[in-house]
Amino acid sequence: MATSLVSRSPTCLACLRRLAQPFASSSANAVAVALVQTRAKSNRLRPRDQGVVVRLLEAIPKFGRKDAVFRIERGRMRNEWYPKKKAEYMTAARFRELGLTRDDIGERDVAFGTIEAVELDDAPVVQTVTVRTTTPEKAHTLFTTVIPKILTFHRKPIPSPAPAPTSAPPARPISPLVASADPDPVPDQDTAQAIYGSVSATDIVGHIKSLLASDADGSRIVLGPENIKFQGLAEDTDRVKALGRWEVDISVGGTGLESVRKVVEILPVADQSAEADAQPAP
Repeated sequence: MATSLVSRSPTCLACLRRLAQPFASSSANAVAVALVQTRAKSNRLRPRDQGVVVRLLEAIPKFGRKDAVFRIERGRMRNEWYPKKKAEYMTAARFRELGLTRDDIGERDVAFGTIEAVELDDAPVVQTVTVRTTTPEKAHTLFTTVIPKILTFHRKPIPSPAPAPTSAPPARPISPLVASADPDPVPDQDTAQAIYGSVSATDIVGHIKSLLASDADGSRIVLGPENIKFQGLAEDTDRVKALGRWEVDISVGGTGLESVRKVVEILPVADQSAEADAQPAP
């Protein structure tokens, strides 16, 4: 049996090379060794995993806004986002449902959320201040009791040219009873003596606030030029430019409360009296 196995010639090419090596020279061995191909393990030829395409279901800082579509590592999606329902896999069917294509795949936004957080931290803190105001009923009472009926202002009149002398008809005697019954004429800005500057609604508001400054409730009254309305003049009149007396209505707001009526008296600077101490000439 052994003789038959030895006398049998090998048919494998590798076996023939192995049997011939002991009888070959050293140079032949070197050539034989050179013909042997050695292959080492390497990952360079292995295709790199580009991740999985996902769509964010909520905004995630350093990744992107909600509904952003991009590629992400499979492990992050499998272990973190998908169990917490922060993102969904974008399969071919899901692309068709949303009407998207592969061209809609974007990139991860690494700056998302970081810039907004810095802006919020640097923003100044606005402190809310609660302002206590006086009720309209209390304001109406203060305007009626504390504020005088006549608000006096002093302005310098503009000198008017002397009228030309004319022959006036002799005065007709009038009974004292009839003369006292005649009403006082209403002043007119066109016929009254003009003044330098004017007395505006803002001036009236400032005068009223100065009178109420010492009162705890009066100092908290909200009053502006829009609350002052001149009577007997045009609707949009907010100032007078002549000497005389002018009626004004002061609105206090509230339901069922009437405006408080006062009289604004404009006197020439030369006729200042002791009453002028309450309102210094501007």
